[in-house]
Amino acid sequence: MSQKDLAPRILFGFGLAFLAFLYGFTTSHFELFPHAFLSQALDQGAQLSKDAQVDLHHQHPARHDFAGVRGEADDAEPGVLLVTSYWPDDDWKPGLRVMDRSGEVLHRWNADPLRLFPECPHQDGLRGNFHLASNYVHGSWLFENGDVLFNIEYLGLVRLDARGDVVWRLDRRTHHSVSRNERGNFWVSASNWIDDPMTVFTRFPGLLAPVAEDLVMEVTPDGEIVREASVLDAVFRSPELRRLIWTVGHTRTTDLLHLNDVEELSSAMADSYPGLAAGDLLVSLRYLDLVFVFDPDTLEVKWWRNEPFVEQHDPDFLGDGAISVFDNNLDGSLNGAFLGGSRLWRFDVGSGAAQQIYPAGQPGERRFYTAMGGKAQRLGGGHWILTEAQFGRIFEIDGSGKTVWEWCQDRHADGKTVSEVLEGTFYPYSPDAVRAWPER
Repeated sequence: MSQKDLAPRILFGFGLAFLAFLYGFTTSHFELFPHAFLSQALDQGAQLSKDAQVDLHHQHPARHDFAGVRGEADDAEPGVLLVTSYWPDDDWKPGLRVMDRSGEVLHRWNADPLRLFPECPHQDGLRGNFHLASNYVHGSWLFENGDVLFNIEYLGLVRLDARGDVVWRLDRRTHHSVSRNERGNFWVSASNWIDDPMTVFTRFPGLLAPVAEDLVMEVTPDGEIVREASVLDAVFRSPELRRLIWTVGHTRTTDLLHLNDVEELSSAMADSYPGLAAGDLLVSLRYLDLVFVFDPDTLEVKWWRNEPFVEQHDPDFLGDGAISVFDNNLDGSLNGAFLGGSRLWRFDVGSGAAQQIYPAGQPGERRFYTAMGGKAQRLGGGHWILTEAQFGRIFEIDGSGKTVWEWCQDRHADGKTVSEVLEGTFYPYSPDAVRAWPER
């Protein structure tokens, strides 16, 4: 074939490709044939995908050889733990429990998603994909009076009283995290599902509809949204972070960032963090291996890091110029065999110095690993509470990195699987005060 013949063929090919793109965009934007047929097929595929995703959080192969409590920390800080999981005494449905260090359950709440949200509150492209009995609690806060605030994943935010009655519901796609700020309000992860290709093309060039636009929302204890900011906007305004979508990210459509935590820098801590200010927000984007700090009003990114952790969770301001990160260190194995398991890191914001807090080389420490979920909470005296989510374990380490206390969820009837525990959070509340909360 001559060069003279080749050029028209190439131009013809480009012309066909352009017309195909134009037709696809037009049918989607104006809902022409075959939009309805394709939309139904995509919805069914998405439903199957999301059902599978939700089911992933229910049962996992059991790794640990015990259930209940093992060990006792002599210098443990007094208090209780709020634990979110699926529970055997409630037919393995989602719920929340407060327990003491002996493992005694002091209080409980039923978190059946279909009880809390009898009708799906969303009419976007995901529609009822998370309106499922098997959905789960992800992100919570325990009030001293026995009320509890939590997300039903991608379905909404709920406040229950101690008896389990609904105080209020927020019908937004909230997910993953709830953290209190010094004003007594709560920062909550949320998401907008953007179906329209033109909106995506205009706001986020290079991405493909549909897109999950991750947000952070400040919510009052009464359920009023007082402020929100787009995390995806903040990423796109920073050339360095935007680049990670293409170089690190899994996809350019649907769930690009997977925002899994947000926390505000308090005025009491701010002076120890060079370049940061009170009110700045620390967020974690799992699918970009990225932790960063930004101003929620201007969306200016002030600090960021995307290594050495892999698909991390739960960064926290420690108050001494440092940030901790729960590093899932995802490696595709069941038990972290290829990269050594999950880790807990400390990063100095000013110098960039990194320190691995756990594991710390203590003899007898077992490898811990969770591909999904996970939390780390610093307590007094240098202790930490860690949640090994997938394998249903919460454990406490002392300042030397030695495990001094642990609790593991009961196994299912098959004896081989265990339900995920997404949060084990310490509160300095008296067990006797918790026992006195009213029950249904």
